[in-house]
Amino acid sequence: MKRSAIAGIVVIIVLIVLLIYPYPIEEKIEEQIPEESTQKERPPENEIPSEPSIEEESIKDLIENPLITTEEATPSCSGSERCISGTVTRVIDGDTVEVNGQSIRFALSSTPEMNNDKGILAKAFVENLCPTGSQALVDEDDKQTQGSYGRIIGIVYCNGINLNEAVLDAGYGWLSSGFCSRSEFSTHAWAQKYGCGTPIQEVKPPQVTTEQIKTSQSNCDPSYPDVCIDPYPPDLDCAEIPYQDFRVLPPDRHGFDIDNDGIGCES
Repeated sequence: MKRSAIAGIVVIIVLIVLLIYPYPIEEKIEEQIPEESTQKERPPENEIPSEPSIEEESIKDLIENPLITTEEATPSCSGSERCISGTVTRVIDGDTVEVNGQSIRFALSSTPEMNNDKGILAKAFVENLCPTGSQALVDEDDKQTQGSYGRIIGIVYCNGINLNEAVLDAGYGWLSSGFCSRSEFSTHAWAQKYGCGTPIQEVKPPQVTTEQIKTSQSNCDPSYPDVCIDPYPPDLDCAEIPYQDFRVLPPDRHGFDIDNDGIGCES
């Protein structure tokens, strides 16, 4: 058989194979399409979302890892004023929430205002512990029933946590110590822990002994018993001492009593 005939037979066999099995080639082509499509759909660099800000990161970390050491308390009201049970309808800031639409200001606990990062973090902390829709118990302060700017002042228990105490434990607020004498809750353990229990130290005048008086008087001229004037010498004039119209006894070595009427440096 001639070579040309053999070559022709081989070509015919290859064509038959290609006609019977065309799919592998098509599959390879299809496999490349998604990759090319994915590359085309990538957003431009200027549309890639930016990294979260420091504030967003802080709030995210706060929510994931809340800084709280307060143990869950059994909610209960003390005193004789209002005891309100209801639903948290809004967290206004770090020390004020709404329960049943009524604003409640935390008694004795204060947090920064919302115009700075610390205030924003304090609010996020409270929202994490007591999100909208939570059940809360409000114990009104018996000694501050006048409220504050239309808000009830009291302790807010939410999800078993004393929120007044929680913001202090987590370091997002401070104790309003000026209200300790005007709050029913100043004797509670958490309030005393942060300052209400610190007694005001009474300042007493120093005790002066008789010996100290004698020592101080020994440096004064006895001719002038009601004031302390250095003894003679040197000779002093009225213009050199801070006293007027004082009693003078003999011998008056400084000569303060010029007219000998018993009164020195008369005005």
